[in-house]
Amino acid sequence: MEFIQTIKLARMRNNEHYQFMSEVDKAINKATPAALQLEGVYPDFAGGLARLNGSLLIDPGSVKTEEIATVDVGRDRTWSALNERVKSSLLSPIEAEVASAKAIKRIFDLYGNVRSLSYNEESAAISNLIEDLEKSKNEAHCNTLGIISWVAALKQQNLDFQSLIDSRNLELANKDSGDVKVLRDELDPIYQNIVKRINAQVTLEIATPATEAFIRELNQRIKYYNETITARDGRASAAEEDSPVEPLVE
Repeated sequence: MEFIQTIKLARMRNNEHYQFMSEVDKAINKATPAALQLEGVYPDFAGGLARLNGSLLIDPGSVKTEEIATVDVGRDRTWSALNERVKSSLLSPIEAEVASAKAIKRIFDLYGNVRSLSYNEESAAISNLIEDLEKSKNEAHCNTLGIISWVAALKQQNLDFQSLIDSRNLELANKDSGDVKVLRDELDPIYQNIVKRINAQVTLEIATPATEAFIRELNQRIKYYNETITARDGRASAAEEDSPVEPLVE
């Protein structure tokens, strides 16, 4: 039986925290609070999330927000171009190109349509896709299809996108206020109460298929965020070892 895993809420930046809670909210509404037996606690969660959102609103016309949207459109187009090139090469009259197209298409099929994913999920999917395409055996196929430069372009666009997201997250972190902290401290126990209620259903063996599906989906998101936090903490530790400085108070 699968339980909802723990997540490092305290280590999250404000924007990450809000994004995670928003994804929890979407998952609850997808399954419905009634199906998850959360009717009694969900209104408090939704209200707390709405108040947190109000404290973190970013000017939709800001340059950084526009840049993020523009780079995202660019990487989507490059991914589409690559995907279409691979599919069209399946009809090539050159046997070697058909063989390479089949090999690369299997990799694209593994990740599906990344354009439909959330920002964080798409970034991770593209990173993994590029890593697979750059493997020596697959790089040869990419060379046969003439897409080496396109793969490099997608890789750079994804790095640029992640850099902009990190920059905006840092901007938000620097705007920390007592109100944001108070709202996070109010919302986190409500989330933990939801987790306890869901996990209790598993313990009592009364979890429905809808609840089990909710747990699986949420655990995938928790895994992603925990890995992101762990990687960031690792980079910070490495930087401190290279250039020891006094730690900043967050």
